[in-house]
Amino acid sequence: MILRSLTFFLFLSQLPHLKGQPDSRFRPFDWVLYRGAGSITSITEGYTFAYIGTESGGLKRFNLFGNDFDDPITTAQGLKDNHIAATHFDMETGLIWVASPNHLQYSFSREGDWYANELQNLGLSRNDRINRIGSTTNYVWLQARSSYVKLDHSSGILVGIYPTPDELDIHWSSGQYVGQPDLHEIFMNYSAMDGWILNGDEFIDHLGRRVEITTGLTARHGNVFAGTNDGTFFHGTTTMEAFYPLNPDISNTDVVGLFDDGNTLWIGSSDFVSSKGISWLNPQSNESFIYEFEGTINMTPTPVYSIHVSHGELWAGGKELMLVYDMQDDSWRTLGEERGVPSGVIWDLYGDSTYIWAASSVGLRRIERSTRRESPIGIENLFFNLPVYDIEGVENDIWIGSRSGVFVFNKDNPQIRQAKDMGRKDFPEMMLRITALKEFERVIYVVGEMGIAKFNLDEREWDLIFPSTVYHAKTVYSLAVDKNHIFLGTEDGLVRINKKSGFIREYSFPFIGQVNALHLDGKTLWLGSSQGLVKFKWKRDL
Repeated sequence: MILRSLTFFLFLSQLPHLKGQPDSRFRPFDWVLYRGAGSITSITEGYTFAYIGTESGGLKRFNLFGNDFDDPITTAQGLKDNHIAATHFDMETGLIWVASPNHLQYSFSREGDWYANELQNLGLSRNDRINRIGSTTNYVWLQARSSYVKLDHSSGILVGIYPTPDELDIHWSSGQYVGQPDLHEIFMNYSAMDGWILNGDEFIDHLGRRVEITTGLTARHGNVFAGTNDGTFFHGTTTMEAFYPLNPDISNTDVVGLFDDGNTLWIGSSDFVSSKGISWLNPQSNESFIYEFEGTINMTPTPVYSIHVSHGELWAGGKELMLVYDMQDDSWRTLGEERGVPSGVIWDLYGDSTYIWAASSVGLRRIERSTRRESPIGIENLFFNLPVYDIEGVENDIWIGSRSGVFVFNKDNPQIRQAKDMGRKDFPEMMLRITALKEFERVIYVVGEMGIAKFNLDEREWDLIFPSTVYHAKTVYSLAVDKNHIFLGTEDGLVRINKKSGFIREYSFPFIGQVNALHLDGKTLWLGSSQGLVKFKWKRDL
């Protein structure tokens, strides 16, 4: 009896742990994280998708029938890590398997409900790594550095560890490319399209850069796939004997600058080395493009903290410089301090038909569009070396959120006033360190040390609607408003507040990170965060 109990205990100790979506009330893709892939590590083919394991972007999904990318699977769907070391689709069971540096996970739905097991529980050392995953009729095989691990293909329970497999008919998904003969022959005989060149075991892009092939897979139905160290995914067929380059969603690993021009989302990052440039994403089709710093003339590499698009131009605020993109001429230009650009970090931009207003860590500037030079207005000295965090155009006024308060500049009758003096203010708290402001239906919402206040433009009255203690006095970096709710992007997630009831919902999932920018588009909320670009179907959580 004791032996039977001990055996049962050991069986339970090997059972993987369920790790589903971030919260049971969400469906698998209510949250989606778009993030740069880094190097492609592994490729496997399923019933509908080719699953692409990446170094930093999770599991990308390439639709085999539509030849386009669907929403990726990341930590937002329950993965332990966005670094995928190996992946495999088991055709016998329909399970998708994913190995990360410390865990092995699998899912029946191939979307959420991920079961996870630590590699140490499978007899592997802390420093071991799964390089490849395969399967037979009844088992799943893991190829580690110096051993092969055999698992039950439906439960993930350890069966044994072997120096070499005891089965011969293992179907392996792709691992690291090291010149395997079948793939090498393909790479020697196929061609590459869209300005790329195949040069033996490497690609050369349109700028002449050598791109290493990191993995490859000969799949069913004549499909051939290859992945590279810069995140480019190549799809070819045995019929055409040609590879076409594809880029899954965005290249950005973090998002600070975010702007919706009505058709696309423009995206900028503080980590400009990993993120490579300024991207745009079509939210409807997931089509994307990046203007690379390295490959674009007159585009100086810089962190991008703010973006504004209007009147056929894109303006991007960096550190000590601004980038300007003329959409009609398809040309870029860099403006520096000699043009009057602030010497610090440019946190926010607002533009009208004549000027671009820049809010920065060292004050306020106004740049004339036509001359690309500063056009002083006489109020700059009021904000000298004073952080200005946010700026918003409301009718003929410019609203300015700064460390010392909220100010309003009237363009028709040039004068600047403190916003607190514009109407009745009945609360005693001072409005300082105003980090975010937003206009909605003729009401101005501002967020600062005191909390959230609003000013009705018709009634000319200030009201403190929520003190900062409501959201635990967290630093607020971004703000979005609709008819019934206020959304706050904070240092560690998202806060949603019901205007009428005061009911608060906090989202502090690790995959969100610091929320630097928010864009509300009906039922979808876009978050520019330190983890990447996050899409949240927020109305499912009402």
